[in-house]
Amino acid sequence: ALDFMIKKTRDQKYSKAIHLITDSSSASFGDADLEACIKQLDATSTKLHVTLVGATDVGPWGHLAKTSTAVQILPLPMLARRCSLSVKPVELRAKVRLQLIVSQHLQIPVGVYSRTTRVSFPTLKKRSKMAAALPKGDHPNPDHVVIDRTYHVADDPDGEEVVAEDRIKGHKYGQSIVPMSEYDEAALMYTCERTLTALGFALATSIGPEHSMHQVETVAADRGDGWASCAFESLVDAMLEENLAIIARYSFRKNSQPRMVALMPRKGSGGNASIMDLQYLPFFEDLREWSCASLPMPSVEQRDAISALVDAMSLDASPKGVLDGAPRPHDELLKPEDSNNPCLARFYSFLVQRAIDPKAKVPPPGLDSWNHLELPAEVAQRLKDGKLGEALKAKFGLEKVEKVLGKKKHFWREAIAAKRKDLDFGEVDTKRIKVAVREDGKKEEKDEDKVKDEGSQEHAGFGGMAAPVGLPPVVHVGSVHPERDFERWLLHKSGGHDAVGEAMRQMRGVIERLADEGEDFHGKALSCFGALRKGCVQEAEAAVYNAFARALSRAPGQLRSRFWARARESGLGLITDSEVPTSTVTSEEASAFLRGEAYWPSSATASSAKAAHASTAAVAAAAALTEQDLEAMMD
Repeated sequence: ALDFMIKKTRDQKYSKAIHLITDSSSASFGDADLEACIKQLDATSTKLHVTLVGATDVGPWGHLAKTSTAVQILPLPMLARRCSLSVKPVELRAKVRLQLIVSQHLQIPVGVYSRTTRVSFPTLKKRSKMAAALPKGDHPNPDHVVIDRTYHVADDPDGEEVVAEDRIKGHKYGQSIVPMSEYDEAALMYTCERTLTALGFALATSIGPEHSMHQVETVAADRGDGWASCAFESLVDAMLEENLAIIARYSFRKNSQPRMVALMPRKGSGGNASIMDLQYLPFFEDLREWSCASLPMPSVEQRDAISALVDAMSLDASPKGVLDGAPRPHDELLKPEDSNNPCLARFYSFLVQRAIDPKAKVPPPGLDSWNHLELPAEVAQRLKDGKLGEALKAKFGLEKVEKVLGKKKHFWREAIAAKRKDLDFGEVDTKRIKVAVREDGKKEEKDEDKVKDEGSQEHAGFGGMAAPVGLPPVVHVGSVHPERDFERWLLHKSGGHDAVGEAMRQMRGVIERLADEGEDFHGKALSCFGALRKGCVQEAEAAVYNAFARALSRAPGQLRSRFWARARESGLGLITDSEVPTSTVTSEEASAFLRGEAYWPSSATASSAKAAHASTAAVAAAAALTEQDLEAMMD
């Protein structure tokens, strides 16, 4: 085992240990081979953990453990507890070493340690099944999956890739996206050195557990520095005497986000050094107001009932009798050092089974792994014997309140199925149905059915159009890709609902917001303005666009004036009658509008327009007459 360990580890840094499970008769005093192995353990910094099974005396192994620091006797319960852990043991190392700057003349070298660290599930690596089946070549991981991302503009018809030089990050601010380049990020980054600088002292009672924003860490004097230990111990004693805590600025890495922390002193016991608990404090933005009103004071009977409940649910069992003439020690009902994470334990147990058998099924969760998360049986028996549940109900008037359920949503399919189930329809023989027949051989049609059919056709729509079906769609033109959203809603024709008008209204709002944001957004607003003009021409909504364009040309403010100047330079003028027949704007008027000049039509043009209008009105009036009216006029 030692040769195999040396071969695998070589000169690399490892925490090497060998676990040996044996009995006391496996070794003898003065064994030369065993002593040579012990010397090799010392030379390679390898630990030998010996677990004796079925032995009443440690024998030669106990002598070796006393003479060599590389040998350690590990009891069987301790070995079982270590094997039940689902994570590797982690050596306690300082997270960061720096100076605790109390003042200009007092700087104490300290180390910051993490006492608790959340252990999460291991990440599942993506592997390729096809590549794993191929023979291994020069690549060490042939089945490794590499993720390659490419970026494309959503509304680009060519689908060309956007290179890194043309990409920029953005932050959402309201309905807009504010661009943020890498230079802006670097300029906004907080620059500082790693530090732990005291801002002052405050009463320890003014800092509660509700002010903790992160995991609690520990600050201790630097190891091996005697002067630092003396200064740190003196500071802890003075703070405990005055009941004070240090408020400090903490940054464990250069240019990292600064944090405000509190250092709570704690005196060491049993020969251990004193420490300070580092508690992360919230800033003003992190605080939440306590909005709960004060509760009425409990009575003496209620206090006694709660005291009995607390005593019955104590996790420290009382001594029971004596053991070998001495009092039996307390039997703890909950031991945190033996309380493993049941989810991790189940995961790693299944991982071992799947490694042995690739077709192994996931076992159901066992109750034994959740025992330490349930109410201990002894505590449940105390609660039952003391009848504390009935006492609490009597003292506090506790009653179970049933939650009032809201209205349950019903569907037509369910209602029809329930109705059919109640009526119990059987099979219908269509041959036995009698139908009244007229003399001419046609089926008789009831008048009320005829009226019903005519009425349904009459109210189906206005002007011969079908009535809308279903709920109207939720039209939304966003500020990220407004052109794409606008074009998508112009193509939305299902259901009979008008989505075009709402899309044009929202598009006008997007253009106004972008124009008011600043000149950096005028390019995007100009693109949206062009998309609006194109859509209005496509949908023959010239009046909507022309009214919006005239409103923009007269809008007050420098930003909108500059935007309209860019729109004029781009030639985004009024929609003329040559583009949309229903438009009342001529080409001369559109040209004058882009030049910013007033347009006065000539007399000939005006008279021709009046004549055209009169002829159009006559045609419309003729179209409005029915056939009976035309026949009466001819007679």
